[in-house]
Amino acid sequence: MNRGFALKIALIVVGLLFLALIYPMVLFMQREPALSMMLSLYVTLGVFLLMAVRNPPAHRSVILFTAWSSFVQALVMGYQSILG
Repeated sequence: MNRGFALKIALIVVGLLFLALIYPMVLFMQREPALSMMLSLYVTLGVFLLMAVRNPPAHRSVILFTAWSSFVQALVMGYQSILG
């Protein structure tokens, strides 16, 4: 399996996972508006990742933004969980 094909598979999987967040986004719209707003960013990002599957090199900045923002969020959440 070459890197280009693996990248396309990863984009599809992550894009569909982010797009699946539309259900909790709608569910929490009334009870947790801040969470719903954050989920709307991920749903939108999922749409753009799915669009990037056709030509990944042309959408390099979207792919890098997704990777780095997810990495930073994981660091922040890990730190917050350590603090208790």
